[in-house]
Amino acid sequence: MKKFSMNEFYEIISEPIVLNELKTVQHAELPEVDDELSVSLRMRLKSHHSGWAGIFQKGIETEGNFNRTPGLFLFANNSRLHPRFTGNWNNNAGIEAVTDGLLLNKWYHITYTLSDRQMHNVKFNDGPLHIGCFDGEIG
Repeated sequence: MKKFSMNEFYEIISEPIVLNELKTVQHAELPEVDDELSVSLRMRLKSHHSGWAGIFQKGIETEGNFNRTPGLFLFANNSRLHPRFTGNWNNNAGIEAVTDGLLLNKWYHITYTLSDRQMHNVKFNDGPLHIGCFDGEIG
């Protein structure tokens, strides 16, 4: 894994990789985040997953208690984007669905941005970042 800093930009995956297992980056290896973040990636799906699939998630879920800011998931069978985060009013906040679903074997550039500079209602966490729980490539 290559990581470098340039004006608050951190690159975790430099070249596209085929996902055959979940990639985990520990919190200490990531930049400090307390009120905003932006995650940009390129991805291509090879197949739709029969259950929920995760593109990335920072933090963990334990018995329905979510601590996942940020999180970007795919709906089962159609791969509609499902961005989520944990707030102090709702542990599963976000946008229900974005797009009609991603097409197979097509590259997408996706940026997830989350900002809470004033109210501090978003719960940023110190959990690991999990990348890629879908059949495809990410970079």
